[in-house]
Parts: sequence; C-alpha cells; structure tokens
Amino acid sequence: MLKAGDEREAAKLISCRQEIASDGAFALGMIADFSNQMITSGAWQYKPLHWESGIIGQALYLEAEAAGIRATGIGCFFDDTMHNRLGFKSNEFQSLYHFTVGTPVEDVRLQTEDAYAHLDETA
Repeated sequence: MLKAGDEREAAKLISCRQEIASDGAFALGMIADFSNQMITSGAWQYKPLHWESGIIGQALYLEAEAAGIRATGIGCFFDDTMHNRLGFKSNEFQSLYHFTVGTPVEDVRLQTEDAYAHLDETA
C-alpha cells in the first residue's frame, strides 16, 4: 500500500469525472518507465508500451470475467492530474492506460440487435 485512505474522488477526477472509476472494486493507472525507454530504445517504443498496457488490460478483463465480475478500460483520463497525484516532476514515468474492475451496471441507453436485422427477409 502506498497510502491509506479513500481515493474514490481522486479516481473519478483523474478519469474525466467518470463514476465508473470511483464506484468499482478498484481502479488503476498503468505507469511506464517512459523517458528511459525513449532514450535507450527510441521513439518507436511508444507503441509497444501501449501494447503492453493492452495485454495487461486483456488479462484483467479475463480475470474479472473468471471471478464473475466485469472490467473496462477507461478511455479518458487526465494524465497530468495523475502525475501530480503521484508526485512525478518529469516525464520519466508516464501514465499510459487506466482501467477499472467491479460489478457491472447495465447501461439502458445501449441497444442490441441481431446481426443483419436491418435486412428485409423477403428480399
């Protein structure tokens, strides 16, 4: 544990005020050793760092499903706010991807239809 306390409001703020980040079992930000990778390996490392985050996210999705809960990546987050919260003073470390895990809440705004439901069956 880095720090004891209730971080729900901070998680919500960092995640563009999305309640999904504060209402789940946990939320996390994936932090990369950024500037060192760029200096030692070159700017092309930018994509692989995100790929690694995606692989970790996929593992979290699968483990959440196996545990009977759900997970989702958070597409909007304030990286500068996250960096300030963690005390980062440079781009040595960079927040790349955020994620949350918890009990699902159905979004009644979403609709599901069968594939090709828009096609006329008599045609």
